[in-house]
Amino acid sequence: MKIILDIVYAVTMMAFVGMLLYLAWRTRQFKKQQQKILSQLKGQRFWRINIARPEYIASWLRVAPYEASGVLIDAGDHIKIQGFWQKSGKLVESSFPKSDLRVQWLGNKSLRAGNLYWAQLSTERGDLLISADTGMNALRSREGLEDIFRGAFPDIELSEEEIADFALEKNPRTKLAMVVLFALMAFAILDTFVISKYELIDHQIGRILLNPVALVALIAGYAVGLYALYRYFIQGKVPSRESWVLSGFLMVICVLSLGPLAKRADQFLATTPSQDYDYRIIEGHRLAPVDSSLGLPDLRFPRSREYWAQFAKDAEYKIPFLHGPLGLWQLDHSKFDKPIIDFYEKTKK
Repeated sequence: MKIILDIVYAVTMMAFVGMLLYLAWRTRQFKKQQQKILSQLKGQRFWRINIARPEYIASWLRVAPYEASGVLIDAGDHIKIQGFWQKSGKLVESSFPKSDLRVQWLGNKSLRAGNLYWAQLSTERGDLLISADTGMNALRSREGLEDIFRGAFPDIELSEEEIADFALEKNPRTKLAMVVLFALMAFAILDTFVISKYELIDHQIGRILLNPVALVALIAGYAVGLYALYRYFIQGKVPSRESWVLSGFLMVICVLSLGPLAKRADQFLATTPSQDYDYRIIEGHRLAPVDSSLGLPDLRFPRSREYWAQFAKDAEYKIPFLHGPLGLWQLDHSKFDKPIIDFYEKTKK
């Protein structure tokens, strides 16, 4: 099994590296072709741009967010666009009278925009999308497109909402999300390390996560939750990039909060207090349940090696656990810690 996983990992990494090398090579080719056009433009006003058709941006089956690299040229009463299509290598060359050209700021409203800000040029011959050629940086892309509008299309008024940086604190949905995010984070940290006297053993957490059903359910739940949150933010006019980032952070915190929430639910639903269960000392600080049929977790206590060293191998020791209807085994530190603390206090004297 390990060999198969190693092969899959190696193939995946090779494919990933190969794709990165291909993208780097293709970007270099685009730049060479773009430079050919630029070498002929002397004394003209122009901007480096990316070019795509609307149907290309709408498609998910693509590697790059644009189809061509080129140049937008302000030729007085005309706008010229020159570039090269990535697939065919053919020249893109169009000229539009400004009087017949309808220009619309599209921005960066979805993941398909590729972290770029786009504008749509509409004529009787069809639509063409352009973005500033500034790399995959959203801020620089927005500023570059704004420069194109102010230089080539000065009569078009851009709203503050289109060109301003998005502020999380000004949108009601993102404000609610931030409150939930920090509330869950505070609950998970405080309940785990400060408030709760019960501990969910690491071995049990690993056993749950390695269960195929639990793992598939967790991944599926994460994906559904991520998409649902993304749609919630998008409908609230949150930009695509911020929507994905905030959705991702919220889902990560939700996953990390599952443990503390499940512990609290199991404690609330439990009908009996914590009970002692027989364990056998296997070696040093390692303990195993005497009755393996109960589903009790194996235990390790590396921080208190000296305490466990006083017991003989195979000696039995009672461990207090709370076991509720959710099936979790929670170590009761209010009972478990007392003899260990007493031992270390005596050794210090």
